[in-house]
Amino acid sequence: MYSLTQADFKSRPGRSTIWVHAEAFGFGPSSLLLTLAPMLRKLASSIGPHTTTEYVGHGHTLDLNTSPPWDNVHDCDTSTNQGKQALGDLFQLQQPLLIVAVSDPAFVELMSGLGARRLIVIDPLMWFWPSVPLAWANASLVIAVDYIGVRSRVDEAKMRNAVVVPPLVPSIGRSISKGPRKGTLVNLGGLQNPFISVDENIAFARLILSVVQQAIKARNHPDDLPLHFLTSQGVCAGMESDVATSTSPDKARVLLSECKTAFLTSGLSNIYDAADCGGRVVFLPATNQSQGEQPELMERDIGCSFTRIDWHELNITKPKVEYSHTSDAECFPVIQSHQKALVEDHITQKRFVERVLECYGAEEDNAKNLQALFSSFGRDDGTLVMKAIVDTINRSVKPPPEVSPAIHLSGVLSDLYKRT
Repeated sequence: MYSLTQADFKSRPGRSTIWVHAEAFGFGPSSLLLTLAPMLRKLASSIGPHTTTEYVGHGHTLDLNTSPPWDNVHDCDTSTNQGKQALGDLFQLQQPLLIVAVSDPAFVELMSGLGARRLIVIDPLMWFWPSVPLAWANASLVIAVDYIGVRSRVDEAKMRNAVVVPPLVPSIGRSISKGPRKGTLVNLGGLQNPFISVDENIAFARLILSVVQQAIKARNHPDDLPLHFLTSQGVCAGMESDVATSTSPDKARVLLSECKTAFLTSGLSNIYDAADCGGRVVFLPATNQSQGEQPELMERDIGCSFTRIDWHELNITKPKVEYSHTSDAECFPVIQSHQKALVEDHITQKRFVERVLECYGAEEDNAKNLQALFSSFGRDDGTLVMKAIVDTINRSVKPPPEVSPAIHLSGVLSDLYKRT
């Protein structure tokens, strides 16, 4: 990996490139992209022997997007003018054959301004945006991940460049571990976002770890150990704990399939993985608006109930957060105030420990209730996403000179999944 400002801009005769990018907001976008990585690499090899897949991104997205699985990783901060200029220089050099971006309207706007020809957006948040991002109109294709209200939103917006696919859920289930479940998993996802400082998230993560450790000690039950604690590298480093670590989504899913009890933030990736892997699952207080709104919608629209801890149960002097009726700008200061109160108030922390102890007594396979999501929206292993991508390439203009004109992609898809 290298900074774009230090990139060695050598000529690339006979080579073509697929760029991939994930928005730097938690681990949801990065996790989705990594699930597609083997298939995108096979697509690249089907296009030509010298076609590379290269990650372009910044921040905690680089915790997961490394080389491998990508051929090259470009660390670029497009929030600065210098970063935008360097990315523009790399774009002109490589002229990527295809760009696949997960969320991130600002990046999509930047790429379209540079003249990207085949720009594909995968949007797992079509249900969440206050309105459809204007940048999506510049994409060759928008792949909207199905959830409550997604299909009606796509129809109402008359998005002719959009298709709707089921949620992307790798099939892990209980096939990994046949024996009895044992241990406790805490998975806070990437945790980091632009609205709450890293220091605040570190303090919050430390507290979550302390609360779960206190509950395990009070229970003194052998099945509660070992304890696994997962979040981003930056937060782990700040926690200075031997327990906290960062790992790949695949390894996190394996741990989820093996552990008897799991405490998870309620991002959609964690929710779908819990539905697939089962076990005793408890969702922690929301660290952003969508994490709070998703469970509300699931309970209201598809009758999907589950074990959940919310902020008002801990900070009893504060009103319940109405996630579905607030904006980002309104919601994040409220979440910050709850986190601060939790970190500073010992009575609230004691209440949190007691609530966690109650959750350890929940039904051992309460996550089975989440499978109502699959009944409502289906599930995809990546096949439908890749079909949409290949179809878009087939409909687009002829490939650039560095790609052999004899290559036809109509047969790529079947070959792709024969070898997956």
